[in-house]
Amino acid sequence: MQIDLRELDQGQTRLTHEISAPSVGLSPQEITVEGPIQLGLSLDRRGDEIWIRGKVQLISHQECSRCLAEFQERLELEFEVFCAKVRNPNVVSSRAADEEDGGVHFHDGRVLIIDEEIREAVILGIPMKPLCKESCAGLCPRCGEDRNQGPCRCARAAAG
Repeated sequence: MQIDLRELDQGQTRLTHEISAPSVGLSPQEITVEGPIQLGLSLDRRGDEIWIRGKVQLISHQECSRCLAEFQERLELEFEVFCAKVRNPNVVSSRAADEEDGGVHFHDGRVLIIDEEIREAVILGIPMKPLCKESCAGLCPRCGEDRNQGPCRCARAAAG
């Protein structure tokens, strides 16, 4: 996502966009997204410094960590980034400059690209152990049946 800084007024600005997962570097191996990603940005510009507060909304396809069922989950994620104009024109990569300068995202004064920040917010926001529902009973460790569908063979054999 590119923001044309020549068109960005001083003070506060709100922007909304729809973007695709591949446009910010998200691959299907990392996350499967249904439809576009909704992006809401609140920008506060003071000279060459810009503070961005972003909200990312998307529907992802997940696999339950207990029962292995596929399900869709709506994710609402937030991120913040502080941006400043690069002071050293010899700095070729803004990514390298970010790492050297404590997380400040640098821009050239003309265009601000925040694809990496959006991608990072999504990757970090994916649940480590997604659940189809909080009460998911999972699979039986003996017979492998889905205990959400009712008692498994092991439970029926023990009862009978």
